Amino acid sequence: MARIDIERVKEGAREIRESLEKIRHYAALPDAEFFADERNLYTVMHLLLIAIEATASLCTHILAKTARKAPSSHAECFEGLRDLGIVDDELASRLVKMVRFRNLLVHRYWEVDPVRVLDYAREDLGDFEAFMAAVEGFVRRGVLTSKLRGES
Repeated sequence: MARIDIERVKEGAREIRESLEKIRHYAALPDAEFFADERNLYTVMHLLLIAIEATASLCTHILAKTARKAPSSHAECFEGLRDLGIVDDELASRLVKMVRFRNLLVHRYWEVDPVRVLDYAREDLGDFEAFMAAVEGFVRRGVLTSKLRGES
């Protein structure tokens, strides 16, 4: 477990939590108010990208350090965490869908349905929290196991 950079994990989790807090602020607006100012949509899209990228970065770091494998894609990374038992099948599947949503935001942004973005912001943020809980559990287990073996 000593290979995982705990500070990097904490920083990634902080970045995700801060983004989620801001997204929730915008997602709480009534539809008419949200869509009345296009800056709300673009802000939420940007914050979602930050959160998704931070999630993928944590995934890549953990997979590289534990499995000594560099994933070729974000989707492969989340599947790798599933294979290691860090996330379950259902969460891995939702995280892969999250990455596909990210790809739409980045590569085909002109096709993005604003209603879909707001729905995502209102309904799917729990996937980030489930991911962070799984990572936290994994890190805690690893730290405990390392201490039991007398490692620092």
